[in-house]
Formats: sequence, C-alpha cells, structure tokens
Amino acid sequence: MPAPRSPRALNDSTALDLALPDTIQQRLGAPKPVVLVLGSTYEEATAPTLDRLGCRRVTTTTANAMDVAASLGNFSFVFVEPEAMADEEGIYLVRDLHALSPNATIVLTGASSTLDSKVLVDAMRAGVSDVVDPTDAIALSKAVDNSLVAASARAERVLAIGAHPDDVEIGCAGTLLDHRRRGDSVSVLTMSHGQVGGDVGQRIQESTATAQTIGARLMLADLPDTRIDSGVDTIQMIESVVQAFDPTIIYVHSKNDNHQDHRAVHTAAISASRRVPQIFAYQSPSATNDFAPTKFVAIDEVVVRKVEVLSLFDSQRERSYLEPEMVIAGARYWARNLAPRARYAEPFEVIRSMSAPPTRTARPVTAAAPLAPVVAINDGQKVPT
Repeated sequence: MPAPRSPRALNDSTALDLALPDTIQQRLGAPKPVVLVLGSTYEEATAPTLDRLGCRRVTTTTANAMDVAASLGNFSFVFVEPEAMADEEGIYLVRDLHALSPNATIVLTGASSTLDSKVLVDAMRAGVSDVVDPTDAIALSKAVDNSLVAASARAERVLAIGAHPDDVEIGCAGTLLDHRRRGDSVSVLTMSHGQVGGDVGQRIQESTATAQTIGARLMLADLPDTRIDSGVDTIQMIESVVQAFDPTIIYVHSKNDNHQDHRAVHTAAISASRRVPQIFAYQSPSATNDFAPTKFVAIDEVVVRKVEVLSLFDSQRERSYLEPEMVIAGARYWARNLAPRARYAEPFEVIRSMSAPPTRTARPVTAAAPLAPVVAINDGQKVPT
C-alpha cells in the first residue's frame, strides 16, 4: 500500500461560506476549483485570470500528468496546449485524465485561427470541449466562469453527517471521494469532538486533515460524546446546516446500530431533512445484524484513497476496523452485490430516494399552443351494467 499523501494546505479552501449558528463551527470552506495545466507556455498569461476567479493552478508536464492528476483526486479543468495533441499518445492522455475526473472541462489553449484542422479534430476525439485563446483575458474569464456555473448547476450537493470524528470517513469516505471525483460538492458535519475517544485537539486536527484530503467543507458541533440527544436541540443544529447548504443527498448513520450516539444522530437527521430528496444510511463498525443495505456504491477508483484517508486518524490507530486489511476486506465483501461490475463497494440503507424536481421552466401557454381539449369519457352515454 503506498504511503498516504499529505493533506492539502488550508489555503486550498475558499473562505468559510455558510451562515451557521454559533453552536456549529465551520472549519473548512469549499475547496477552490482546480485547473490542471499541461505545459507552461501560457502560464504567465493565464495566471492573473485564474487567480482572480479563485482557481487553484497546478502546472505539470504531459509525462507526469497522470500522477499529478491522481494525487489531486478532483479537478475542474484541464488546459491542454496544442503540442500535447501532436500524437495518439496525447489523445489517450487527455481521455485518461477525463476518466479520472469525468465532469472536468477540457480546454485547448490557443487562438483558433492559428490551429490547423488536424489539431482541432484530434482535440475533439480526445474530448476537448472548448478552445480558448489564453492571451485573451476576457474570453478566458468568460469560458471558465460559464463552465463553473454550468458545473455547479449539474453537481449534487452532498452532506455527510456523523456523531464523532471518523464516523463519516469509515462509513462512506469512498463514496464521498467518488462524488468529488465527479465534481459534486461535499460537506461533512460532525456532531461531537469525540472527547471520550481521545485528545480533542488531535481529533479536530485529524478531522480537518481528512476533510482536506477528501475535498470537503467541514463543520463541527460540540455535543457531549456518548450522550448525544435526538431531541429538538440536535434537530435544530442539523436543520441549520441543511438550510444553509441545501443538500440533494444526505449520508447518515443507520438506526440499526449499537451505539446510542449513532442512533440519536440518525433520528435527529431524519427529522431535520424532511425536504431532502435522497437520504442513505451508512454502516458503522457498531452496526447490528439488522443493518440491511440495498444500495451499493462502487469505489474501485478510490478505495486506495479511502485507506489513505483513514490512516490520518492516528489517534485511533489501535482500532482494528481502521486496519487497511479490514477496510479492503469489507469493501470487497459488499462488492459481491455488484459483481462482476465492481470489486469494491460501500453499502447503504435507502431511507429516501426521490427524483430531484426539474430545473427547466415550462413554456407559457399561448394561442399557438392551446390547452388540450377536455373530452367527456362517456360522451353522455349510459355506462352498461
């Protein structure tokens, strides 16, 4: 197993961006959009615009691109210089990068008037969706801004709720990493500092490091460890986060759990999330035999990164369920429900699963598009008996 990567620096996150009550501390904001730049020819020209738009620039060579991209986990853009498309190897590289982060926008940097038709055709084959002159700050700004808006509109907003530091990561870190890989926005809400399980300062630092590695916002409440209540105060805490973040998906503890804090957080979260269309319950090490998952998320692409995330909980290193072999074995076991399409999976109970309402507004009815006529079913005739 490779050594765990260092967590990203704090300045890779945006400013703390949610309006929350004093009972909840936001430790990390949303991560900055990452722009992976292949080649340095236009770095000086593009840097001011990307910095102004709040993007994080990562410049690399084509030879190192896959290793750098894998270490990032998620990126919003790939800027490709025309020279990278000079042969079939470059085309396959761009395709592989797109597979790592499927919702990333691939941009060919160069004035279209200077690019020959072969380069443009090869770029289309590789999955390039835009051509931008990197020296035109206005065009570059517009292209990046429009893409960020479009990506935000189609992304899921994922909220994972746990009673203690490491609960969310044990239960669904792989799924959260896959959400980030696909460009979704992820937030983690931990309801206590886990003081019964170790030093509070260390546990908070570990939670911060894991959230950075996943690419998630992090919010911490300070309810009493082992004595979390499912009543109105806990409900209102969770509800304030739900209102601020407006999630489309929530992951939370199962009610089928031997730990009283886990059951309390489950009950409070369900009450606080009445309007959230999708809610799934993850498995904890303390889950009972009544845990009955019917949803399984393949995590083949991120299972190694899940192990790396869990290794950051150094204060809990004596816990057997955090051992890499146990994590891998559990994921392998649940993947039997997806065989042969996946080798590793995380299990979830389905609490609620509804389609999100459409965002497209209906066209107004006009004389050119009249209402459908009302037709009498029986046309006045007596129904035979």
